[in-house]
Amino acid sequence: METIREASDETLLAAHRDGDPGAFETLFRRYERPLHRHLSRMLGDRAAAEDLVIETFQRLHAHRDDLRPGAPVRPWVYTIANNLARNRVRRDRLSRWLPLRAIDRVLATPDPAGRVGSTDEVQRRVAAALASLPERQREACSLRLLRELSLDEIARVTGASVGTVKSRLFYGQRRLRDLLADLAPGEEEGR
Repeated sequence: METIREASDETLLAAHRDGDPGAFETLFRRYERPLHRHLSRMLGDRAAAEDLVIETFQRLHAHRDDLRPGAPVRPWVYTIANNLARNRVRRDRLSRWLPLRAIDRVLATPDPAGRVGSTDEVQRRVAAALASLPERQREACSLRLLRELSLDEIARVTGASVGTVKSRLFYGQRRLRDLLADLAPGEEEGR
């Protein structure tokens, strides 16, 4: 009889389904370092990679009954990890877009002449840009960018799925970026 350390991934997952906590721990220990190296390369951030390794196994545990018995575990583990990493990269990319941060810098140096860049003008332009969005995109962008809610929180607030929230944010932020592009510092220098 094979020991738990020698057991295949599929045997370990089956044992975990049957309630053996040692099987899941062995599976975790088996993949922890290789997944961490893989995710570190993908993200360029060791701490974020560590978080995603843990989240990968939380998802594996939560969905342990979704993989058909005997199906290979390794590709499933890496698919979960890759999807989490892609989502992290996407989320980070969305949170780093420039115009709203540029607005904060512009607001710090008001222009009394009322030219583009003055406090009143920037506030008016931001309000007009948000108002021009379709209602659901405006709602998602406001909750995310101005209230800093997470995607899950926005989904709960709006009653939409997280995927729908992501879509609304993508299109809404793209439109805001286009409408407010001239507020980003340094843009005129390259022209």
